[in-house]
Amino acid sequence: MGAALGALYVPAYAESALTAPDDILHALIKLRGTLDDRLVMWWMKGMRYGVVNDRITPLYGMKTGGFQLYQQLADGRHAMTMLELVFFTDLETDKPLAQFANPYSGKLVDIPEQRLGPYTVYHTTQGVEIPPSPAFGTFKLRTQLGPVVVEGDDVWIRDDSFVDVDSDQPMMGKHTYNEFVTYHGSLKDIENPKLTSAPASVTFQSITSWREWMGAEGIGGHTTARAAGRKCFSLDEFPDDYLQILSERYPAIAKDPRAALLKKPA
Repeated sequence: MGAALGALYVPAYAESALTAPDDILHALIKLRGTLDDRLVMWWMKGMRYGVVNDRITPLYGMKTGGFQLYQQLADGRHAMTMLELVFFTDLETDKPLAQFANPYSGKLVDIPEQRLGPYTVYHTTQGVEIPPSPAFGTFKLRTQLGPVVVEGDDVWIRDDSFVDVDSDQPMMGKHTYNEFVTYHGSLKDIENPKLTSAPASVTFQSITSWREWMGAEGIGGHTTARAAGRKCFSLDEFPDDYLQILSERYPAIAKDPRAALLKKPA
């Protein structure tokens, strides 16, 4: 097992007030996370689609929750320990799914647990680094931090990842994953030294190959997804529908997400 790490470099746009790599990383941490030891939480809502012969077909809804702890290291990197739980939902009823009927193949397949972590990655001026031998399989990873767009007090920072995955975990298997994430917040908040974390929202897009569990053998094409959400520091700020599923499926995490985040994965 191992990972090949690299980075894609795209210069920041000329109009950006954030151009130095250290400043961009600092801004990302304040928008995505925090400079202190608080538990950071994220929620997103979205949908995944199949793309075959250049036409899209909705597959299922997605409700995502993330829990993160940050630590700034002496070498300038920021360690992020994270736990992410995603629930797929029926397109008509919005109820959580245990099985998925692939509209192309007609196969009814079981949905494996969509849980990532807890595990630790590292934010750097070049993007995300993962440990050389991650517990969840072999990853060939390229990442890109920026460019940054600043218009008035609005700041948008891209944090993108491009991954070839080979894992024995049922939810992953062997697939290609391209993720495009944009964090949005206030330049004044980023530059305010009294704030350790800035209010932020997020938009997410991805393009991926079919995963092995999806029953898509011989179909061709790929999948794409989009979602949006925001950062918070309390489960009370999550959407009620996500909290209901979380409480039913993961009552211990719903009760104490920090304890779950610090627990070593099986």
